[in-house]
Amino acid sequence: MRYLPLLILLNFPFMACSQDHENREEKLHFPKDASYSKLVENNNNAYASAILGNGFAYGEGVVGDRAMEGRTFEFRFGKEISVPAFLDEKFRFDFIHFNEGHPDNNHRDGFAGQFVCRKPFNQKLNFEFGLGPYFSMNTTTIKGVQINDAKLGALLSVAALVDIERYSPGLHMRIALNHVSMPGAHSSVALLVGVGKYFDNVPARIQSESYGNPTWLGVTAGISQTNHGGSKGVPGFSAEAKKYYGSQWAGSISGIIEGDDEVRVHRQGVAVQGWFVQPLSENWAASAGIGPYVATNKRGSGDLQLHGLITLQVERFIAPKWKGLVSFSRVVSFQEENDRDLLRIGVMRLLDM
Repeated sequence: MRYLPLLILLNFPFMACSQDHENREEKLHFPKDASYSKLVENNNNAYASAILGNGFAYGEGVVGDRAMEGRTFEFRFGKEISVPAFLDEKFRFDFIHFNEGHPDNNHRDGFAGQFVCRKPFNQKLNFEFGLGPYFSMNTTTIKGVQINDAKLGALLSVAALVDIERYSPGLHMRIALNHVSMPGAHSSVALLVGVGKYFDNVPARIQSESYGNPTWLGVTAGISQTNHGGSKGVPGFSAEAKKYYGSQWAGSISGIIEGDDEVRVHRQGVAVQGWFVQPLSENWAASAGIGPYVATNKRGSGDLQLHGLITLQVERFIAPKWKGLVSFSRVVSFQEENDRDLLRIGVMRLLDM
């Protein structure tokens, strides 16, 4: 599975936050018999989950084996929001990366935003219904030409959340059924199982007053993979300056060297992104960024071209002025043949003012 390392890295907050809770339990005097149902009653809780499974494609453009070959996975994070008119239901907005596996001639994945409604059934079981737009990119061959077919559709999710909070407050097993509806392309259905967690309403790490809107400088390195047959993953690098506005918003500018796949793409350029940042604990946060990316491709025309860049990122404080991070980005070239995935790890340091 090409993105298995990404899924493992994105599970770090669940494992680490569970350990952090155990280490803090005595100091915080957290009641050992606190139930998951009580924890999620707080409308301000952050949420994250990572699940994997299998499914099948059907409908327009599906030929050969429809199975996803067990390569289906989803990562999501979000925050509960208050809707006063509904007392028994809880609501949340999630950012999602969904990979639909590998049916024959259809390798589709993308990014979604969902409005989620959660209905408590009892203290051990909750049900969720989520619906929202899904921007997907499908590596497929049409009329003998392989392209990256970008389309906008809808992602519907129905999930059961089974309490396993004895390991960590808010931890649960997530069993989800995802359905993709895509105008002008095939649909899909997938069953996925994994873990999710509601995080305590822990404030973002408090900086000193001199860092009201802090600026961080960072460097990352990793693998760039062109979404086209015959290409290979190659080393890529980036440098970034990111300015935070409060605990949940940021803006960044990055210099990116994607690397040369020796087939289609040898690209580098500058990207500007706006970010939504969701603190998960005092030390952990997840974030989603989107923005324009201006770059040149030495294996193309060599001219400056405008692309899009979408990023999901998980970061952790490792010292008062240092953070480690792992990020997954998609370069959307709008040229149907040069889209790219960037999987990177790196560090950031607080810029002293």
